[in-house]
Order: sequence, then structure tokens, then C-alpha cells
Amino acid sequence: MRSRFLLAAAFGLAAGLAGLALGQLPFFRVIESKLYDLDLRWTVDPARADPSIVIVEIDEISMRRLEPVVGRWPWPRLVHASVIDYLARGPARAVAYDVSLTDRDRRTGFDAGGTTWTGAESDQALVDSTRAAGNVIHLADAVFEGAADAQGVERALTAAPQGAYRLDDSVDLRPGLSGPYPGLGEAAMALGHNLMLVDEDGPVRQVIPFVRRDGLFLPSLGVVAAQMALQVPSGDIALDGDHLRIGPTRLPVPRVAIPRFDDEAGPTRYGRRAAIRYRGPAILPDGRTPTYPTYSFYDLFYSEQQLLEGQTPLVDPGRFAGKLVFIGVTAVGLKDVFAAPLGETGAMSGPTIHANVADMILSGRVINRLAPWLCVLLALLVSVGARVAVMPARVSLGVAGAVGMLAVVHAAGVVAFGRGLWVPLVPSTLGWMLATGSGFAYQYLVEGREKRQVRGLFSRYLSKDVYEQVLANPALAELGGKRRHMSVLFSDMRGFTTLSERGDPEALVQQLNEYFSRMVDVVFAHRGTLDKFVGDMVMALYGAPLDDEDHAEHAVATAVAMVRALEELNRGWAAEGRPTLGIGIGINSGEMIAGTIGSRQVRSYTVIGDAVNLGARLESLNKDYGTAIIISEATRQQLRTPWPLRPLGSVVVKGKSVAVDIYEVIVEPGGPGPSGEPPVANM
Repeated sequence: MRSRFLLAAAFGLAAGLAGLALGQLPFFRVIESKLYDLDLRWTVDPARADPSIVIVEIDEISMRRLEPVVGRWPWPRLVHASVIDYLARGPARAVAYDVSLTDRDRRTGFDAGGTTWTGAESDQALVDSTRAAGNVIHLADAVFEGAADAQGVERALTAAPQGAYRLDDSVDLRPGLSGPYPGLGEAAMALGHNLMLVDEDGPVRQVIPFVRRDGLFLPSLGVVAAQMALQVPSGDIALDGDHLRIGPTRLPVPRVAIPRFDDEAGPTRYGRRAAIRYRGPAILPDGRTPTYPTYSFYDLFYSEQQLLEGQTPLVDPGRFAGKLVFIGVTAVGLKDVFAAPLGETGAMSGPTIHANVADMILSGRVINRLAPWLCVLLALLVSVGARVAVMPARVSLGVAGAVGMLAVVHAAGVVAFGRGLWVPLVPSTLGWMLATGSGFAYQYLVEGREKRQVRGLFSRYLSKDVYEQVLANPALAELGGKRRHMSVLFSDMRGFTTLSERGDPEALVQQLNEYFSRMVDVVFAHRGTLDKFVGDMVMALYGAPLDDEDHAEHAVATAVAMVRALEELNRGWAAEGRPTLGIGIGINSGEMIAGTIGSRQVRSYTVIGDAVNLGARLESLNKDYGTAIIISEATRQQLRTPWPLRPLGSVVVKGKSVAVDIYEVIVEPGGPGPSGEPPVANM
């Protein structure tokens, strides 16, 4: 059993290592991402979304209603200034404005509500509103890697109004950073980038918390919004190993290699990434309720106009008092909508993604990934466990054990994710598949072959309980051959030759079958193995194929039970008018070689050796001594029960030069029957 367990463990370890290697392939990394998505969907909790976060959508309705007033998108900056003025009435705690405003409005004149404005005047109106509010976070563009001339942007950013951060070169390096048009960045409370990281299979699962250029570090819009809401100075935000410390929150930001473009050369670049722990989808499955309170941009713009005219506003600005407000485009046509890993409800606008990032930091609900060495250990343990689970002989038990274990591991992974720990399970699952598959294959090809061999050899020659033991563990039988200390019994029918010469063949066969059936039952009842029938002779083994410390005891008990069984048969045959029979039995104990012996076409399990030959010759001596059972000195020495024995002296059997002491086992009237325990008698 120990060797089987060690072999199974070795198979499991190999499967686990293979699973870890396969898990690094792109296809399986995508599968890992999909499992991550499932964990996220099962653990999101929209009911606990931060109530201080509000979304203002520049949606299709806003664009349609404002077009007659200020024209088509992009709107004049005075429209944005009007909404900032409205939110300042709350006042809002901070306003994160997710709209790119890098270029000046170069129009020389346009009509807005019956008044003619220039682009410069409109730009200045937004600068003035931003400065007056004092809580606005504007957007800076992190230039795309493929930009041909990153230095040629109109407004290269060299500083941020929130101050400098104490970070290092492990932060993503960008080709360029483009700030808002002149005056707007200086009027803002802070700047943040809006670079979205879209995974190969589509969803936005991670955020780039900071980017850098020429010594300037710039946070993402969601990160800086949380920073401003927590009132954490920029100088207090720092890296702590693979974590970014933002006030009370330690955000995991592992260092990762940045994928290259096909034609990109040079050394591998690295950056920091943080997994986004979404609170919930933009809209809940009911199709109406948002995770965060959401307002249409037009409603706020219109409410500001009502307030300016002394009217009761459509939306009371007091609703935004102390709120963290994210304003951005949600109209599908403006391409600021992304796939989030939340299933069918996963489509999400840029400002809503930034809001989820801010919520994650404000609440401290971050996602840590299980340490790599623990991932390796888990994969190996799962694989070894799966291989051991399929060790039982019954396939159903193996399948149930292996599947149950994998289900528990995945359920534990979901629970861990809900508590902020992501456990990658693809390597473990691959190792499990390889371990269980190889386990069943090994069972069929190797152990199954042994069991089929055992079934063919022993199904008719062992008692049911012994047969099941051998079938469950063929290695116990050591079918290839082994020297064993055991006993052999030879039983020969007396009077069979005369009966066969004068009896009816059909009646003879019937009587012979009755005799053999009864004798085999007796052999099996005493843990014996039926070796073979040779004419009217029965050969039985004790101590093979399974070890038996009491092999001599069981052999003698079988012999006595055979005599009693034949007496019972004779009484029945005599009553029917059929001839009766006698029996002679010889038993010897000693070292014999047991194993499967025969040709390639026909084999059988048997024993060979001098001790076997002596047993056969002892059986033939019964004729000379007029006895029924003769045992050798070797058998007598191993008996634990004081059977009634009569010494017969020493004989030199044919083929031997050394005399052997032999004994008759006396079967007294009223002694043990076919099933029985021997009587107690003194020598």
C-alpha cells in the first residue's frame, strides 16, 4: 500500500508541475482571467457602494437637448463651466472631470443661448469656474505608445497642481503627458490620467495607478479622486514593496512586464498594475438601478440656468453636498464605454470605472493575489490529492473523491476572493485533470491489467473474501513468483477407480461433481486456495496468494472437515443406493515457490518445490498405513491447537534420502464437522 501511495504521489507531483507549466500559455492565461471574472461576479456587492460617490453622465439625452442651444459635441467650455458652478453650490467634496480638454477652442464666434461668444472667452469661463470651485480634478492625457511624435503635443505636462509624489522608476513610463489647455491645469485642484488598460480578451480588469514622464508622476483619475477625498498629501503617497500606500489603504500594485508591439525593440519595460475590485455593474440586472447614484448632465445644466433665473431647480444642488462627483461621457457614439468583467451587465463608461477605482481605495476593499510560491504549493497539493483520490478500486469512488476535492478548492477560491484574496486556480485545475486522467489510465493499463489477470487466475479458486482482497490489491499476491512459507494439501478419493470402471458415466459425473463441490466449499471455508483438480484429486494451498500465519492450522482443519463432509455425503449416497467413497489426505508445510506458471497461452497460479512433492507423497502413504490424514513433522511444529495426533514413525519417501517423521490426524467420532473448530486434546 505504501508503494502505491508513493507512486501516486509521484504521479501527482509530475501532473502538478505540468499544470504549472501549461498555465503559463496564453490560452490558459485567458481562461484564468475568465475564472477571475466569475469570482468577481459572484462576490460584487452593489448594496455597499460608497454613497458619497455620484456619476454625472454626458449621455445621448444631454447631447440631443443641448444641440439646439450650444451646438453639437464638442460643446463650448462655458457649458462645462455652468455645471461646475452648479456643483459648487453644494458644494461637492471633489469633482473628477473625465473629459479631455487639451486644446484651446479656436472659434472666433459662436452663438450660445442667444449670446455670441468667442472660443477664448468660453475657455476662460471654464478656467474661472474651476478656480472658483477649488475642488475640480481635470484630465491629462497619457499619450498612446504608438504616437509618432509624443513630444509634439500642444500642451506637454511638466507639473501637477497637487504636488510631487515620492515614487520610483518602476512606475509606467509614457512617451508623453499632455495637460489641459493653458490656465485650466493651473486652476484645477489636481490632474489625473485616463489611460485605460484593456486586456487581450476585452475587459478592463486593471488600472494603471501612476504613469511618469521626465520625473513627473501622474495618478489615474480614480486614484487622485480618492486621494483628494481622503485629503492625503501627494508626498505621503509612496510605494511599499508591491503595495501603494494611499492614506489607510495599501493598494497591491505588482510590477509586471509590459507587452511589446510587434516591431518594438529594446529592453523589456515594466510597470505597476492594480486589479480593480468592482463594486457592481453600471446598471444592476433589473435594467434600471445604477450601482452609484447617476444624473444626466443636461439636468444639472438646466438646473443651473433655473437657479440663475431665480427658479426652483429641477435637481437641488444640495444633493451633491460632500459628494465625490465623476463627470464623463457615456454616450456610446463617443467611444468612452468599455467592457467590464461583470457578464452581460458589464458594459461600463470611463467615469464609472474611475468611480469604482476610487470606491476601492476609499473602502480599502482591494484584491491581493496569492503569493507565487503558494500558488505552486497549491497546484502540487491539489494534483497529489487528485491522484491519491482515484486510488480506490471503484471508479465511482475515485471520481467522487477527485471531483469533490476540486469543487471544494474552487468554492474556497470564491470565498477567499470575497475576502480580498485572488487564488489563481487554472494551474491547479490543469494539474488535477492530468493527475486524475493519468490515475485512471494507470489503473486501467497497469493495475487493471493485474486485476484482470487476478480475475482470470483466481475467480474460481479463492473464497469470496480472499478473492476480493487480492482483487483490491493485486500486489499482495506477487503473481510474478515468490518464495513463501506455506502449507499444501493433497486430497485423493478412495474407490473412484473401481467406481469409474463399473458405474454409469452420467451418475458417476454427478456424484463426482457433488464430491468436488463439497470439498471446494470446505477449502474456501478455511481460507484455502484451490490450486487444481487432477482426476479425482484436489490440491489446495494455504498461505498463498495472501500471507497466512496460521496456514498449517487452516490446512489441518480443512482435512478434518473434508473427512466429516465425506461421511455426510456417504450417508446420503448410501440412502440413495449409490456407492460410497473414501478419502486420503496429505499435508506438508515449508518453503515453496508460488506464482503464475505456464505457457504464453495458458497459465495458472500454483506452487512448486520439494515441500510440494512431499505433500503429494504423504497423501499416497495413507494407503500403506490405512489412514485418512497424514501430516509431516514440519506441519506439526506449526500447529497451535493440540490436535489428536498419532505418530507413524519415520519414513523415507521416494526421491529423498532423509527420513521424515509423519503423523496421523485422528478424526474422532463427534469431532469437528466441515465448518468446525478442532477439538482440544492432549498429546
